[in-house]
Amino acid sequence: MIKVESEILNKSGKRENWREIAFFASDDETQFEVREYYGQQKISYMKETARLPFDCLGIARMNYSNMLRTRVIDGYEPIEQLKTKVPCLPFSNFKPPMYKCDFDVPFAEQLSKINDPVVIPVQQGKRAYIKLGQESINSIQAVDIKGNAFTLDKNIQEMLASKVAIGSFESGVLETYILDDGSVCLYDVIMLNGTEINSSYKDRQKSLKGMFGHKSGFTYPDTLEANTDLKSHPGRHFIVKDNSVSCLDSRTFVIPNFYSVKVLIEEKYSYRPGYYKVMFTTPEGYESIGDLYHPHEELYANTQIQIAFKKVENGKPVNFWFSPIQHKNKLNYDEDGTDIYQMAQLSEFWHGC
Repeated sequence: MIKVESEILNKSGKRENWREIAFFASDDETQFEVREYYGQQKISYMKETARLPFDCLGIARMNYSNMLRTRVIDGYEPIEQLKTKVPCLPFSNFKPPMYKCDFDVPFAEQLSKINDPVVIPVQQGKRAYIKLGQESINSIQAVDIKGNAFTLDKNIQEMLASKVAIGSFESGVLETYILDDGSVCLYDVIMLNGTEINSSYKDRQKSLKGMFGHKSGFTYPDTLEANTDLKSHPGRHFIVKDNSVSCLDSRTFVIPNFYSVKVLIEEKYSYRPGYYKVMFTTPEGYESIGDLYHPHEELYANTQIQIAFKKVENGKPVNFWFSPIQHKNKLNYDEDGTDIYQMAQLSEFWHGC
């Protein structure tokens, strides 16, 4: 069991009365306990007086709150500086940080406002957060940026579990990217052994490399200086963090690094799941430009979408992907704006520094 949260309360009188109400969770977060400790004179004299087991998070949290409330009614006063809470736990309640992308302020200006910026390129994959624990492989959990749980490939779970070591690295929450080939790139660390990691980003990366190594099957992102020519970099976008703050800091933002133009879905391949043929409109009709791989949601023929890309060959985009910039209405059948003349005015469709 991991102590997720606790609060120490004091009641003054002839004897100093101390109580601690603590909330515990198993590493796989299927079992929970609320424990109470009591002692007189000194905090160090407290001993366990009650232990209530639960198999439902909501009921366990309710009992934890009720027990605290009851002790306050009894005349106990919470000692705020002794209150503790492990970041990210329970992981089933974890809300991933939201990274902003503000198109209303020039990205170079946003970058200049960060005291010690670290620019981290992203070339592929999806951001995810992974919790590790020492009890079993079932203790490994993952959520996407919306907080939705998903199951990692078994080989990745086994690789992660092999790095857990009693006495040194027993639990943690990692910021990662799940790459297109199914491998994991370790971008940041939020918590280790019940403590939020507040060292610099560069030091956090050193810690990750020390724990996971370079021959473990995991990879690590590059980091760029703020004065780098970002447009020429192959990264699809950049995560900008302040080197001096933790992973959960709200100042982290995203700089895009691509062209985004409108196209039409020509057809969905029945024999290639997740693949679609896309096309431009032309004065003569339509012109196919290639295949789009987008397995995350179903797209429909004759609807308008935007594709993002970095390279152009023979006047057409190559190696393109589903742009994060899309019409608010997913089923947009309007062909207006999808003409091939966009390629002659690419500077108007650039998003980035």
